[in-house]
Amino acid sequence: MKDFAAIDFETANNERSSVCAVGVVIVRGGEVVERFYSLIKPEPEYYNYWCSQVHGLCASDTDSAPVFPEVWKQIEPKIAGLPLVAHNKAFDESCLKA
Repeated sequence: MKDFAAIDFETANNERSSVCAVGVVIVRGGEVVERFYSLIKPEPEYYNYWCSQVHGLCASDTDSAPVFPEVWKQIEPKIAGLPLVAHNKAFDESCLKA
């Protein structure tokens, strides 16, 4: 597969809807052609200790960040028509669905 988009989410707590960061890499012809990263205001808006230990983010990092639907408006056109892959598919897919 030479054309795809890879996505990775971080969450603020155990709720899959609590995405607090997203990274996307666009690959075309086997080459990385674009990278996208954004902090996101999590919903629900609280951080648990263990999640913060994993990714190093806390509430002050995302206080002024956009909510997920606003960020998705930026991502969606970038990945249109591309297969979407993820290192931990089950986790990232559940975040996207939430």
